[in-house]
Amino acid sequence: MKKFLLRLMMLTVPVSAGAFENPLTAVPEGDYRPLKAAEAEVMTDGFEAAWIAALGDLMGREITLGKKPGQADLRFGAVHPRAIYYSSRIAALTAASSGPAQWKDLSSETFCVMAGSPHADFVVSTYGGVAREYPSAAQTLIGLKLDECQAVVADEVLLQQIASLPEWRRYNRLLPPVANQALDLGVKAGDPTVQRQIEQVASSPAGKAKLASITQQWIDEVAFQAYVLADTLDCH
Repeated sequence: MKKFLLRLMMLTVPVSAGAFENPLTAVPEGDYRPLKAAEAEVMTDGFEAAWIAALGDLMGREITLGKKPGQADLRFGAVHPRAIYYSSRIAALTAASSGPAQWKDLSSETFCVMAGSPHADFVVSTYGGVAREYPSAAQTLIGLKLDECQAVVADEVLLQQIASLPEWRRYNRLLPPVANQALDLGVKAGDPTVQRQIEQVASSPAGKAKLASITQQWIDEVAFQAYVLADTLDCH
């Protein structure tokens, strides 16, 4: 009788589609992480890892981060084709009253930029700016406050929110938007079936809401880390 009831329970209790599937392994493609908040932040603790984990939850499959591209089921970052999770559009933030007002004003001037940013080469080659690299987004912002550069070149969504904060009122001038200068970051699966599932989940209302929440969380984290760094400087 007990064996019969056990079999009956196994038949009637719902099980997710991915419950018996092997975990997927994901590896990064490229070094650019637009929302890396702090120098000490490792990939497994950052924005990208949070989205990959959430994507797995939405798919009903575990996704772990790996280190060997040849053995990975998924790649994320600057990959093609992909299910886009972030579009990094170029923007620049300068001092409100004395900073550059146009992109051309960066000619021969130093700009703060995160290491690995695809926007650095564009500013150097197009406007003649001089790149000064930092290991995190928060540190590029502090570089501006320390007068180590004339502008921060970074992601548009991030800088728009930074410019709106009261503590950045002296550094809240955004240079005019630049058309067609964006890097799309996404997730690509080697298996077409998994790729379709990723795209369906990412484009669903639940997927969009989750991605928006995670993105905002890491924008807030960058702002917080910049605040901590500024407060530390003010104490010395």
